[in-house]
Amino acid sequence: MFEKIVIFFMTGTGNSYKVAVWFSEVATALGLNTKKQQIKTEELHLEPDGKTLCVLTLPTHGFTAPWLLLKQIVSLPRGNGASGVVLPSRAGVRIKGVSLPGMEGTAGYLTAFLLFLKGYKIRGVMGVDMPSNWTALHWGLSKKNTQFIISAAEPKVKHFAKTILSGQVYFDGIVPLALGLWLAPISFMYLIMAQLILSKLFFASDKCVGCGLCANYCPKQAIIMTGKTRKRPYWTYSCDSCMACMNYCPYKAVEVSPIVAIIFYYLTTVPISTYLLSSIVTTPVAWLPINWDGIIQYIYILISVFLAYLLLHAALGWRLFSTILSKLSHTSYFRRYHAPDVNLKEFNKEKVDKYNF
Repeated sequence: MFEKIVIFFMTGTGNSYKVAVWFSEVATALGLNTKKQQIKTEELHLEPDGKTLCVLTLPTHGFTAPWLLLKQIVSLPRGNGASGVVLPSRAGVRIKGVSLPGMEGTAGYLTAFLLFLKGYKIRGVMGVDMPSNWTALHWGLSKKNTQFIISAAEPKVKHFAKTILSGQVYFDGIVPLALGLWLAPISFMYLIMAQLILSKLFFASDKCVGCGLCANYCPKQAIIMTGKTRKRPYWTYSCDSCMACMNYCPYKAVEVSPIVAIIFYYLTTVPISTYLLSSIVTTPVAWLPINWDGIIQYIYILISVFLAYLLLHAALGWRLFSTILSKLSHTSYFRRYHAPDVNLKEFNKEKVDKYNF
């Protein structure tokens, strides 16, 4: 049925890459022409036709699909009769022998819907529990728990692949989709606001040596190395919080500060829009059905967080300050996580050879 399998994976810590590899192994064993490509800011290479199967593996962000993936789907060529399947990974956890599944929400079916609009025949959607990698919030799972979750995910993905490649369809995750639609306002706020603020919580501690691995590896090129003598990473608003920088840093220098989060909280809750509209500024074209209060507050939040982060980044140039901030950060004491047996060379070889990992 299919002659060409093209697998696009968006990954930060290797979870979606593992899913892509499992699907690829099944396709290769069947003698199918298979290739994998990481989803980054560069244009995706695809020449679809009726014999092509496009596979998308992706992480779940805020119960939906990440901005980078949505943008890349829009730029894909028309399907021309090609088929598509979607495999969103979700944050599975296991504590004290109890496994808790993740929740992909609208990530899978929103991606599938956009593919459908591009002219692809959707043949399957399935969420995959992979070890949670959000080490900005919690410690990385133990090796034992990680292996348990992955060992359960692999046969599930391979069964899905065999079903699809045999010409059948496979749709799962209707309950998570319903919950995702219910949580859609939260997902929307995450995409337009929370994601931007989360990107400004990252900082490099005094353990940073300025090697630039995080900046070179970032799928969105959202990290800039700044400084004349001592280079340090600076996170821009383009950051998707994929957690690659934090979990692959060989020095565990990338951290998140709860103190900074509290400062941002107080900054963003100042009702500056209400003050401006009631005391200083006359609302322009007030008759239009536009939420001027929300627009002004949104602009204020972006500017205030941007300026506060600039000050923080400048202060981190003082080693004593960065040391103290690191010691007060919960992430300084957390175990990191990335998919077992997945190193940067596997999907980013041209950028990491110089680091000799």
